[in-house]
Amino acid sequence: MEIESARSGSRARTWVTPARVAWLGAAAVALLLIVPIRILGPGDHERQSCGNTLRTDLDRWRGPSDGDYWEKAYRACNSERIDRIGQAVGVVSLTVLAVTLLTARARRRGDEH
Repeated sequence: MEIESARSGSRARTWVTPARVAWLGAAAVALLLIVPIRILGPGDHERQSCGNTLRTDLDRWRGPSDGDYWEKAYRACNSERIDRIGQAVGVVSLTVLAVTLLTARARRRGDEH
């Protein structure tokens, strides 16, 4: 029993490497930045895309009589963009922390053996 649990533990440790954690974090940040932001704009009953974190597209709410709607859509979209940027910063922070801890653990184990 002890041998099997030690083997399965080492498999998990070999799978979780700093490089894989960094790639996973980079993929998560890329998705957060690229995936379209969908807002419930003023006068809408369904969520519509207003671009993504990197580019805003408010053409759906632009028109001669839509000044107030455009302003509300702009605020809603920017609020979602700020949330996404905050999430991306959080993912980067956690990724850096995890990679640092994994690297330190690997060095500590290298010094012991």
